[in-house]
Amino acid sequence: MSINVSVMGPNRGGIDPLLHGFVLEVTNSFAKSLKINRFKAYVDIRLHHKYVIGDSEGFCEPKTDRAFKLDVCLYGNWMSTLAHEMVHVKQYLRRELNWSLSAWKGRGGWEDTVYWDQPWEIEARDLQHKLVLMYEYGAR
Repeated sequence: MSINVSVMGPNRGGIDPLLHGFVLEVTNSFAKSLKINRFKAYVDIRLHHKYVIGDSEGFCEPKTDRAFKLDVCLYGNWMSTLAHEMVHVKQYLRRELNWSLSAWKGRGGWEDTVYWDQPWEIEARDLQHKLVLMYEYGAR
Protein backbone atom coordinates (compact mmCIF):
# COMPACT_ATOMS: atom_id res chain seq x y z
CA MET A 1 0.00 0.00 0.00
CA SER A 2 1.32 3.42 -0.88
CA ILE A 3 -0.82 5.54 1.44
CA ASN A 4 1.14 6.20 4.60
CA VAL A 5 -1.16 6.53 7.62
CA SER A 6 -0.23 7.75 11.08
CA VAL A 7 -2.56 7.76 14.07
CA MET A 8 -2.17 9.77 17.24
CA GLY A 9 -4.19 11.09 20.13
CA PRO A 10 -4.90 14.73 20.92
CA ASN A 11 -1.90 17.05 21.00
CA ARG A 12 0.22 14.35 19.33
CA GLY A 13 -0.38 12.09 22.30
CA GLY A 14 -0.39 8.35 22.39
CA ILE A 15 -3.46 6.15 22.19
CA ASP A 16 -4.26 2.63 23.24
CA PRO A 17 -2.29 0.21 20.99
CA LEU A 18 -5.41 -1.82 20.18
CA LEU A 19 -7.31 1.30 19.08
CA HIS A 20 -4.28 2.40 17.07
CA GLY A 21 -4.19 -0.90 15.19
CA PHE A 22 -7.94 -0.89 14.66
CA VAL A 23 -7.90 2.65 13.22
CA LEU A 24 -5.07 1.67 10.84
CA GLU A 25 -6.96 -1.43 9.71
CA VAL A 26 -10.19 0.50 9.13
CA THR A 27 -8.40 3.34 7.32
CA ASN A 28 -6.63 0.91 5.00
CA SER A 29 -9.95 -0.81 4.27
CA PHE A 30 -11.60 2.52 3.41
CA ALA A 31 -8.66 3.51 1.17
CA LYS A 32 -8.90 0.20 -0.67
CA SER A 33 -12.67 0.49 -1.10
CA LEU A 34 -12.27 4.05 -2.40
CA LYS A 35 -9.52 2.85 -4.76
CA ILE A 36 -6.99 5.33 -3.41
CA ASN A 37 -4.79 2.80 -1.61
CA ARG A 38 -2.11 2.96 -4.33
CA PHE A 39 -1.76 6.75 -4.28
CA LYS A 40 1.46 8.07 -2.81
CA ALA A 41 -0.07 10.10 -0.01
CA TYR A 42 0.21 10.78 3.70
CA VAL A 43 -2.78 10.77 6.03
CA ASP A 44 -2.26 11.90 9.61
CA ILE A 45 -5.22 10.99 11.80
CA ARG A 46 -5.64 12.73 15.12
CA LEU A 47 -8.22 11.19 17.46
CA HIS A 48 -10.01 13.38 20.00
CA HIS A 49 -11.75 12.41 23.22
CA LYS A 50 -14.74 14.61 22.37
CA TYR A 51 -18.15 14.53 20.69
CA VAL A 52 -17.39 17.48 18.41
CA ILE A 53 -14.57 19.75 17.32
CA GLY A 54 -16.11 23.14 16.73
CA ASP A 55 -19.40 22.13 15.12
CA SER A 56 -18.29 18.86 13.54
CA GLU A 57 -17.38 15.29 14.46
CA GLY A 58 -14.48 15.35 12.02
CA PHE A 59 -12.46 17.45 9.67
CA CYS A 60 -10.19 16.88 6.66
CA GLU A 61 -7.47 19.45 6.07
CA PRO A 62 -5.31 19.14 2.95
CA LYS A 63 -1.75 20.17 3.82
CA THR A 64 -0.41 19.58 0.30
CA ASP A 65 -1.84 17.80 -2.73
CA ARG A 66 -0.62 14.50 -1.19
CA ALA A 67 -0.73 15.12 2.58
CA PHE A 68 -3.84 15.35 4.73
CA LYS A 69 -4.65 15.86 8.38
CA LEU A 70 -7.85 14.24 9.63
CA ASP A 71 -9.38 15.09 12.99
CA VAL A 72 -11.86 12.52 14.28
CA CYS A 73 -13.91 12.60 17.49
CA LEU A 74 -14.08 9.27 19.31
CA TYR A 75 -17.27 9.90 21.30
CA GLY A 76 -19.59 9.69 18.32
CA ASN A 77 -19.61 7.16 15.53
CA TRP A 78 -15.88 7.57 14.90
CA MET A 79 -15.74 4.89 12.21
CA SER A 80 -18.43 6.62 10.14
CA THR A 81 -16.73 9.99 10.70
CA LEU A 82 -13.38 8.55 9.58
CA ALA A 83 -15.05 7.09 6.48
CA HIS A 84 -16.57 10.49 5.68
CA GLU A 85 -13.20 12.22 5.98
CA MET A 86 -11.51 9.53 3.87
CA VAL A 87 -14.04 10.27 1.10
CA HIS A 88 -12.76 13.86 1.20
CA VAL A 89 -9.18 12.55 0.90
CA LYS A 90 -10.31 10.64 -2.20
CA GLN A 91 -11.95 13.77 -3.62
CA TYR A 92 -8.74 15.80 -3.20
CA LEU A 93 -6.43 13.03 -4.48
CA ARG A 94 -8.54 12.47 -7.59
CA ARG A 95 -8.84 16.24 -8.10
CA GLU A 96 -12.63 16.09 -7.90
CA LEU A 97 -12.60 18.87 -5.30
CA ASN A 98 -10.34 21.91 -5.32
CA TRP A 99 -8.71 23.35 -2.21
CA SER A 100 -10.90 26.44 -2.05
CA LEU A 101 -14.08 24.31 -2.11
CA SER A 102 -15.31 26.27 -5.11
CA ALA A 103 -15.01 23.69 -7.91
CA TRP A 104 -16.41 20.15 -8.01
CA LYS A 105 -15.49 17.80 -10.84
CA GLY A 106 -14.41 20.74 -13.01
CA ARG A 107 -17.48 22.89 -12.40
CA GLY A 108 -17.25 26.08 -10.36
CA GLY A 109 -19.83 28.26 -8.71
CA TRP A 110 -20.26 26.38 -5.42
CA GLU A 111 -18.97 29.15 -3.12
CA ASP A 112 -22.41 30.17 -1.85
CA THR A 113 -23.87 26.66 -1.61
CA VAL A 114 -25.22 25.67 1.80
CA TYR A 115 -23.03 23.04 3.50
CA TRP A 116 -25.63 20.27 3.31
CA ASP A 117 -26.17 20.89 -0.43
CA GLN A 118 -22.49 20.87 -1.43
CA PRO A 119 -21.99 17.91 -3.80
CA TRP A 120 -18.77 16.76 -2.11
CA GLU A 121 -20.59 16.61 1.24
CA ILE A 122 -23.52 14.76 -0.30
CA GLU A 123 -21.11 12.17 -1.72
CA ALA A 124 -19.22 11.87 1.57
CA ARG A 125 -22.44 11.36 3.56
CA ASP A 126 -23.63 8.75 1.07
CA LEU A 127 -20.37 6.80 0.93
CA GLN A 128 -19.50 6.92 4.63
CA HIS A 129 -22.26 4.47 5.53
CA LYS A 130 -21.46 2.17 2.60
CA LEU A 131 -17.78 2.07 3.56
CA VAL A 132 -18.57 1.15 7.17
CA LEU A 133 -20.96 -1.61 6.07
CA MET A 134 -18.38 -2.98 3.63
CA TYR A 135 -15.81 -3.09 6.43
CA GLU A 136 -18.18 -4.59 9.00
CA TYR A 137 -19.42 -7.31 6.66
CA GLY A 138 -16.03 -8.41 5.50
CA ALA A 139 -15.52 -6.73 2.12
CA ARG A 140 -12.02 -5.74 3.20
